Amino acid sequence: MRSGSNRPGDETVRRKRAGVGKTSQTVYRTPLDQHPGAGEPVSTGRDRRSAALKNSRRGGLSERAYDHLKEMLVTGTVTDREWFQIDDIATQLDMSRQPVMDALRRLSTEGFVEIVPQVGCRPRRPDVNEIRDFFRLFAEGEAIIAELAAERAEPNVLLTMRLISAQIGALADQPEEVGGRADMYRSLNRQLHSEMRRAAHSASVAEIVESLGDRSDFYIACFKDRVFAPNLKIAHAEHEEIIEAIIARNPRKARSAMKKHISATEKRLEDSFRESPSGT
Repeated sequence: MRSGSNRPGDETVRRKRAGVGKTSQTVYRTPLDQHPGAGEPVSTGRDRRSAALKNSRRGGLSERAYDHLKEMLVTGTVTDREWFQIDDIATQLDMSRQPVMDALRRLSTEGFVEIVPQVGCRPRRPDVNEIRDFFRLFAEGEAIIAELAAERAEPNVLLTMRLISAQIGALADQPEEVGGRADMYRSLNRQLHSEMRRAAHSASVAEIVESLGDRSDFYIACFKDRVFAPNLKIAHAEHEEIIEAIIARNPRKARSAMKKHISATEKRLEDSFRESPSGT
């Protein structure tokens, strides 16, 4: 017999190694594992964690599909005369069809997509009254942003606005034959309005108006070549008026200039809608 084999602590060590006499504190449960009946086997908790992780991954894939599809919608990559090629999109994003379908259902509830049973999914075409009503709301939201920006904008943000507007001005000077003008304008326009929201220093208002900006881009994407291309110089002049009012710290003038700009955009969009062969 080896010396020290009967030390009092030896039995405790052996019992711990065998898993005997362990207290509940040796199993660390996450909030996902908390439920009535906490005395279940540990393996069941692991199964639930595995299922939760699987659902989380699926949610992440659906979110990625959602972002991709929404970008297609707001840029006019797909129109209301085209059906989403779900298999192709799933392959492009390296995922199954299910996350893509989840994203399309979400976009349908948000009013961007029409789902036709047994046929497919396509961008939903708005009617002229919907466009008119939306832009009345959007104009008020952007007007509040401009008003707040005139009160709170910092010098560095004002400079950024000027630089982006100068880029829009340079783009407006390009001949209409230059390809991609509408897409470049959309990108710069979105950047400019994002800077105005940043200048407003009101996260809650900015978040709401930013979400409205997605819908505005979606409506405009239906007719972007007719809305943007012929009106870049006019839109640039409207932006300059807004920026000058913000720099001058004139909230009332900034608000008025922004409402005029958004209302003019709605009017150009409405005219394009009526000129469209499928417009009503």
